[in-house]
Amino acid sequence: MELNTKKEIEKAIGGLFFMIINTVIWTLIAEYYLENKDNRIVGVLIGIVILGFLFFYVRFTKFYKALPDSAIEKTDEEDKKDKRFLWIFGLEGLGIFLAKNILININHNELFIPFFALIVGLHFFPLGKLFKRKFDYYMGIWTSAVAIIGLYVIIQKITTVNLANAIISICCAVSTICYGVKMIISGQKAIINNVK
Repeated sequence: MELNTKKEIEKAIGGLFFMIINTVIWTLIAEYYLENKDNRIVGVLIGIVILGFLFFYVRFTKFYKALPDSAIEKTDEEDKKDKRFLWIFGLEGLGIFLAKNILININHNELFIPFFALIVGLHFFPLGKLFKRKFDYYMGIWTSAVAIIGLYVIIQKITTVNLANAIISICCAVSTICYGVKMIISGQKAIINNVK
């Protein structure tokens, strides 16, 4: 039971770490494009959520360190999944880099944030398949839809580029927050199951 708990806590710690970083990034982008028109309310509200994530990150890390050491050996299947995850993550980074450079070269840098969000949204689909998680599909649909709507709004000049990019970023932060909450629930379940 402890070995399984240790693996579950390790996943929750890793996932929560990624969600903290990504939520911070999307929040900073949103605040940049809001140009203080919100009096930093978005940053403060999401900042409170990030502090909550940090609390659970520290809690899970302490719990993980308190568990007895055991040689957690990865199975061949887990090794393959890890390599595929790195490929997906690498391709996502490459896609973002290429999108930025292409958009700059065709003088449409204003479309970068929606393309950034679209690439992030699309990366959830292979992750969902790889890890057999329905939740990834929901996050992929949400983030991709927000990005496509954002592209449409900017191209059609329905609102300012800054407002569209701010809304896209806030919606992406909502996505990472939802994922962070999922990681917290997963970590809490692992702790409760270990105590029983």
